Amino acid sequence: MNDRFIPRKSKVKITFFKGFGILDIIIAVSGVAGAIALGVSNALPSPMNIYIAVCFAAFWCTLFIEISEGIRLYYGLVLLFRFWALPKKYKKDFKKKTEDITRIVPFVGLNTDKFIDFGGYYGMVIEIFPMSFGLLNEDRQDMVINTLSSAFTRLNHNQKVSILRTRQPMVLDELERYEDDKYNTLIEMSERGLYNTTELDSRGPVFEERLRLIKFLNNDEKIIKDHFYMVVYDTDRESLDSTVNSIVASLEGSANPIYTRIVLNEKLLIFIKSTFSSYFDERELELLSEKDRIKWATPDNIKFKAKTVNVDGVEQRIFTITDYPISVYNAWLYPLFILDESKVIVNIEPMERFKAEKMIDKSLMEVEVRLGKMMKESQKIETQTHYETLKVLLESLKNNNEVLLNTTIHIVADEKVKKEVRGQLRQYGFKFAENFGRQIDAFVSSSLGTTELMKSYVRGIQGTTVAAGFPFISNMLQDDRGFYLGYNKYPVFVNFFERNNERVNSNMMVIGKSGSGKSFTVKTLLTNFAADNTRVFILDPENEYEILCHNLRGKIIDVGSSVNGIFNPFHIYPTLEEEEGLASDTFSEHLQFLEQFYRLILPGMSSDAFEKLNSISVELYRRKNIGPETRITDLTPQDFPIFDDLLELIDEKLAKEKDEYHLRNYMIMRTYVEKFATGGRNSNLWNGYTSIKTNENFICFNFRTLVSNRNDVIANAQMLLVFKYLDSEIIKNRDFNLKYYAPDATELEKRRVVVAVDEAHVFINKKFPIALEFMQQMAKRIRKYSGMLTIITQNIKDFVGSEEIAMQSTAVINACQYSMILSLSPNDINDLINLYRNAGGINDEERDSIVAAKRGQVFFITSPTNRTVVQVEALTTVRTLFEDNNYLNSL
Repeated sequence: MNDRFIPRKSKVKITFFKGFGILDIIIAVSGVAGAIALGVSNALPSPMNIYIAVCFAAFWCTLFIEISEGIRLYYGLVLLFRFWALPKKYKKDFKKKTEDITRIVPFVGLNTDKFIDFGGYYGMVIEIFPMSFGLLNEDRQDMVINTLSSAFTRLNHNQKVSILRTRQPMVLDELERYEDDKYNTLIEMSERGLYNTTELDSRGPVFEERLRLIKFLNNDEKIIKDHFYMVVYDTDRESLDSTVNSIVASLEGSANPIYTRIVLNEKLLIFIKSTFSSYFDERELELLSEKDRIKWATPDNIKFKAKTVNVDGVEQRIFTITDYPISVYNAWLYPLFILDESKVIVNIEPMERFKAEKMIDKSLMEVEVRLGKMMKESQKIETQTHYETLKVLLESLKNNNEVLLNTTIHIVADEKVKKEVRGQLRQYGFKFAENFGRQIDAFVSSSLGTTELMKSYVRGIQGTTVAAGFPFISNMLQDDRGFYLGYNKYPVFVNFFERNNERVNSNMMVIGKSGSGKSFTVKTLLTNFAADNTRVFILDPENEYEILCHNLRGKIIDVGSSVNGIFNPFHIYPTLEEEEGLASDTFSEHLQFLEQFYRLILPGMSSDAFEKLNSISVELYRRKNIGPETRITDLTPQDFPIFDDLLELIDEKLAKEKDEYHLRNYMIMRTYVEKFATGGRNSNLWNGYTSIKTNENFICFNFRTLVSNRNDVIANAQMLLVFKYLDSEIIKNRDFNLKYYAPDATELEKRRVVVAVDEAHVFINKKFPIALEFMQQMAKRIRKYSGMLTIITQNIKDFVGSEEIAMQSTAVINACQYSMILSLSPNDINDLINLYRNAGGINDEERDSIVAAKRGQVFFITSPTNRTVVQVEALTTVRTLFEDNNYLNSL
């Protein structure tokens, strides 16, 4: 038996021949008696009385035809007569008391802005934030299901709960305001002299277009968004409050949390409104009085027909699930919850254990009696299955601490999608009733509240199976204060500097094969970052960002020449610790860095000569009065030694040295070092005082010359120096934020810094993976100082080339909050799986989506439990900035 199963009905009616119950027998006997009475009646001449009796009997037999699941024709006629006898129109502004809408809408108001008052009992509402459940592996899914299942055990037997999905129009007022705030911040930065006029002018149109899009989505092209809720009911407010807080703690406090929030104040009214309609503007609430706000949440008019209900002009049909597939999979409720133009509600009532066991015992005895009767083989199989599911259910209640939940599922669908609803239900093995003549009962049962009038369809289901229905699934990604990145089912807004329980830093990996849209995606990101009070630094080995840098009035630094200045390897930058006044061994740390730098640029030097070089480097600094006690922040670039100073020191040692062994080492050292001093072939790069200046806000370090010359050693060494320099820029950014922002300012308010390493595989040296170590260290450090490291690559094999590199690569990925994975070839997928094995993993479904991804389609990981697919879209202005070199001339 599958672990996930839905048992047959646990409350079994006593039946006789071919499923006839006691009521059927009574009505059948009444019909027989009537036919006999007509046949022997003297009121009509013979044989007319016999003909009438036969016709009556034939008519009576048709009453037992099953017109829907569990409904015979005679009962359907009773329901129809009952329906015509009941009021069918209800209004807010009623004239007759029978038309008062509160007769079928039990909501009467709010109590202390926390409880929904139903006039005799209360409800509290928990909004459940959906996750990318389908992208989790089976073990992770089961752990999330167990989290939800444990929440059900917090309910007591006097409480009921409803799980439902509603659809609400997206309101993007906050995003509108934040776009204005971000542009105003940029203007303030310009007034402080941190952006020049052309820099500001180039970024302004980005804000304008983003704001136009948000206003269009907010006011014209309304996007209807799914929301998921759990509503708990109780007559005691204190008990209800305690239970709800316990459920929230249980859901969020587990190792696999389900994130929630308790719905309060006007959000409760918006929630109630959404249970009746998907088309409204919640901003109307701001213009209403308290009394009118309560009225606003309920419909104006409700009209019932035999098959449908009309709510404020929208024709709807209410379906109720009557039977379920026995074997179900994880998220078995999800196909119902994604039905278009529909609301789904699952009503749940926990059953006391001893009552549940007693009921199942009785049902088992009844089913066992049926098994002893003669029946068709198909009926025997069905009855045997019924018996086995009840037995397993009883065992789970007795042995596994299971709870039995009396469950009913209603679907309120717009009339225009009724065929789609029927098809979806049949496809997944559900049987259903369309509630002919019972639309009033179905409406009350599918509305908020504890009243369940469709009791014949209640099914006892164990708590773990209800939890396994897990319908809280969405690929939606809409961060507060994010910028527009693209779309999936909804527009995608991402705030990469969001901080919460799951997002702890802003670092990111971008991986994709050539032609996958990787460059397009990264340029879209960096352009938006540049407009959001962010300094951007790019290590660019292919001069990919020249147009973007030019249009944003940034600076391109050719690190293959000294045209734009040089980096002095002997320049010591203050560490973050020293800037903070903390204990720091900056000098020793730099000597260690210098040793790594020597090892990279001086391959082949003998170990003895190498050790001697490290020793005289200390003396080199001593001659400049620099040592462990020196406060580095007090020095200027001209205070540090250069390669000419090192060569001069070596020559002095050669002139004085008499020992042959040391003389040989000095001669080796001179041979290696002289090419970096004046007159040497590499002297233009590093022989001089640090003169690189980066006052602009978009800086591109162009490595194309070095890379095209295939000089990997020089390229990697220069990259290390760039990283060293960027450490100092991070310090400056930290100092800026301390100066201009309050200590409790959020990451969203501060100026940020982004360091992007494009084609990162180019910088990875298998012999000396120093660059990878620097990426790892920067990923750890930059996250604390309003920064973000972005690593972009198309060649995964270079990241898993050796065991040591694979370990460091994994450490880098573990330090990255985000991953954007574009299309990869099948040959790269195994390397990707290995690379992400310890960072949440990549499952089969994710792997297939990555291989089949379209250009610009990104598999986007934001946390271990939240992953989605996004089609990246650059707005026209953003795209023009990185494609049109004459953009500024057109302004």
